[in-house]
Amino acid sequence: MKRFFLFIAALFPFTLTAQRAEPLEAQSLAKWDIPAGNYSGITPLGGDRYAVVSDKDSTDGFHIFRIEISKATGVVTNVEYEGFFGNPTGTRTWNGYSTRDCEGIAYHPSGSLFISGEGDQQIMEYTLRGQPTGRRLAVPEIFTKKHIVNNMGFEGLCYDTATHLFWTTTEATLPADGPYVTVRTPSVINILRLQSFNNDLKPAKQVAYRMDIGRTRKDGRNYAYGVSALCPYGDGRLLVVERELNVTKRYFGSEAVTKIYLVDALSAPAISDTTDIAHLNPDQYATKQLLTSFTTKIRPFNIDWANFEGLCWGPTLEGGRRTLLLLNDSQNRAGNRLARLKDYLKVIIIYP
Repeated sequence: MKRFFLFIAALFPFTLTAQRAEPLEAQSLAKWDIPAGNYSGITPLGGDRYAVVSDKDSTDGFHIFRIEISKATGVVTNVEYEGFFGNPTGTRTWNGYSTRDCEGIAYHPSGSLFISGEGDQQIMEYTLRGQPTGRRLAVPEIFTKKHIVNNMGFEGLCYDTATHLFWTTTEATLPADGPYVTVRTPSVINILRLQSFNNDLKPAKQVAYRMDIGRTRKDGRNYAYGVSALCPYGDGRLLVVERELNVTKRYFGSEAVTKIYLVDALSAPAISDTTDIAHLNPDQYATKQLLTSFTTKIRPFNIDWANFEGLCWGPTLEGGRRTLLLLNDSQNRAGNRLARLKDYLKVIIIYP
């Protein structure tokens, strides 16, 4: 019986319910004439201003949004686009996109921005005008381009002012740590390495993180399951987004499942680059509590399907309620005249 409970714990590690969170209805950025994009990361700059990255810009850099939210209801009341600030000497792929493939962005209190690139597996510093400073995080060899699953690298990035640490991870399991979940491997569980960095940009603590079992369907056109975003909770813990996408052959019935977990990475046992993280005891993984989850779908005459890849804190509301902002990647509002994806901004209210 004891072995049975250990088996169950290994499949569903520490998924307790956290404090109350209320997801509000997502709003389309098109209503405020915000340009279509492949938005993949967001970070607050202060004063209702946010820096946003897209993974298919013509050069590495970021967009600036001004997002106004009602302090009474948490509803987004206005969004303004202030422009794109990019690297004038950035390199491009054959189809005109930045070779960096910018996915995550984090503001540092020193007044600069750090951007993670899935195309080069580097995390580079930029000025607030989009100019690279030449500084970058010292990424351990295990996370470099040749050691990741293609297109499953650094998706999330954040900086925690409470601990003075950067945090990042790969979207899926590193090849050295075992297989990653696909439609052909539905029983596989993604095992990730959460990696932190100090203010000196050097590696700090690394911990093991175990995702949930995916709800894999074998008849789909496309499938992806991994961690898409990270955000500091404010007390040393992290918010981790587990995002599962299933696109059916005929599109209708496609689902996107978004789960946000509160993760205690600081209390988790430290691991090294050589640790066999696929065979750790259950209590060796970072503990996690489910904050909230929701599903979006593609249905006839009702499409709210959203691949949420950006997460950050918004303003504090009346009564001490906090807000989280989620931003999705619509693949430049992919679709046709009959059905098209949207760029969504979604607010989640966190109650004290």
